Amino acid sequence: MTKFIINQDLLEALDEYDKRSLLMQQHGSLGLPYEGNLYQDVNDDLIYHVPIYDTAHRRFAAFCAFTEAVWHKENDLRGMGHHFTHHDIKDEFDWFMLFYLFRLCGSGINYVPRYKKDHIKDILGTHGFGNFWIVDSIFKNRFTWPEWKEDLRNRIPPFTDNKGYLLPQFTFEGETRGHLRRFIIDHAEGLVRHIFEHVTKNRLDIYQVTDLGNAYLKDQGFKKQNFVLTAFAADLGEYYPNYVTPKGWVYAGTNAIRCIKAIFPKVSSKVNEFEYINEVLQFLSNRYNLNPIDCEDSRACDVVRYFQEYQSEEHVIKNNGRTMKNNTILKQTWGHDKYYDFAKKLKP
Repeated sequence: MTKFIINQDLLEALDEYDKRSLLMQQHGSLGLPYEGNLYQDVNDDLIYHVPIYDTAHRRFAAFCAFTEAVWHKENDLRGMGHHFTHHDIKDEFDWFMLFYLFRLCGSGINYVPRYKKDHIKDILGTHGFGNFWIVDSIFKNRFTWPEWKEDLRNRIPPFTDNKGYLLPQFTFEGETRGHLRRFIIDHAEGLVRHIFEHVTKNRLDIYQVTDLGNAYLKDQGFKKQNFVLTAFAADLGEYYPNYVTPKGWVYAGTNAIRCIKAIFPKVSSKVNEFEYINEVLQFLSNRYNLNPIDCEDSRACDVVRYFQEYQSEEHVIKNNGRTMKNNTILKQTWGHDKYYDFAKKLKP
C-alpha cells in the first residue's frame, strides 16, 4: 500500500527542477561539452546563477568537493583532485577516519572567507574547502590517522572554521574550551573502529550505520550525532558500497522532511513516519535514477531552498548585486500569490 499522495502540480515542478539542475550539474559544474545554449535551455536564473541548484548526485555537491578530490585524485570530475595526486592513503580504516572527521568538522564549511566581500572571484568550493587540518597533514605527506592525531594535538591555529548547529555539542567537566579537539583525540577512533568492525563483516544500510554509531555514543555518555553519522555513512555508501549500500534507507534531515511532506503528504496520520519518508525517497530515486541519499539532499533539501528562492549574501555579490528569482512552472500554474504563500509555509 502506498503511504503517500502525489500532488501532480508539485510533481511536475519537481520534474522540471530535476531536468534543469541536472543540465547544470553536467554542463555547468562538471563542464561537460554542451551543444546548444545552456542558459536558454536551463531557463531559470536561480538555477543557472546560484551554485546550490546545480546538483543531482550528492557526490557533486560542494560539501563533497574534498572527498571527491582526495578519493579520485587526477580523475576527479570537478578538476580539484590534482591537489592530491601524490597522496598515499592506503589503509581502509584511515579512509573511514578521514570521512568521519571531515563530517564532524563541518564538511569544509568556510566561515572565514579568504576573500573580500566586494571582490569575490569564485565562491565555488568554499563550502567544501574550508579549514580542515588533515588537508595540511596530507600536503606534508602524512597519510595515517596516528599522524593526523599527532598533528591535531600539536596544532596551534584553528583546525576547523566550522561552528554553530552543525557541530555536535561536547562538554568535558573542568574544561572551558577545546571540547571538540579532545573528543577527536580521545574518543573518535573508538567510535569509528566500532563502525568499521561491524560494516566490514556485515553490509549495512545508511540508517543502520547511524543507529550503530549513536548506540556507541550513548554507551560512552555522549549525545547523538544524527547529522554527522548520516553524512559519514553516505560517504561510505559512495566510496565503500561493498560495506554500506548506497540504495538503502536513510534518516532524512529537517529540510528534506519538510519538502517531502509538502509535495507527498501521508495518506494517513497512522502511517509510520520513517517508512513513509523512505518510500518517498525510493519513489524519487526510481523516478530520477538517483540513490535515495542523493534525493534526500538534491531532490528534497535543495528543492525547499529553491522554492524559497534562497541565495546567500555572497551569491548576490557574486551576481553583481542581483537577487535571482526562480522560473518554476508553479508560478504559472498557481499564480504569484498562491505560489509565494506556499513557499512561505515551507519555512520552519
